[in-house]
Amino acid sequence: MSVYTQLTSVTEMPMNVIHRPLPSELDEEKVLSLMETIKNNIEIPPIDVNWVKGRDENNNYYFSFGGCHRYEATKRLNLKTIRARIIKSTPSDIKVYLGASCPDFK
Repeated sequence: MSVYTQLTSVTEMPMNVIHRPLPSELDEEKVLSLMETIKNNIEIPPIDVNWVKGRDENNNYYFSFGGCHRYEATKRLNLKTIRARIIKSTPSDIKVYLGASCPDFK
């Protein structure tokens, strides 16, 4: 965790609003281990979610580029939310990850 994210509060984020545009390289044992941890009600570290506000004030975009094992374990357990740190970002921040594939933030 970076110094920056240590200063950001943790929230329960709906899984269905998080975009993960990059394919994950998963270690199956790690995913299964995290699933057991979550099932046993043991808290896991939050994932970082980059939040970009669209040009239209009603449009919010949420991207996650790390935390792939935690995200996958939560998804496989069909949980509706995941612990996350929401980091206010800019379209330029997202373009660092996505290059020319960066969406038009309407």
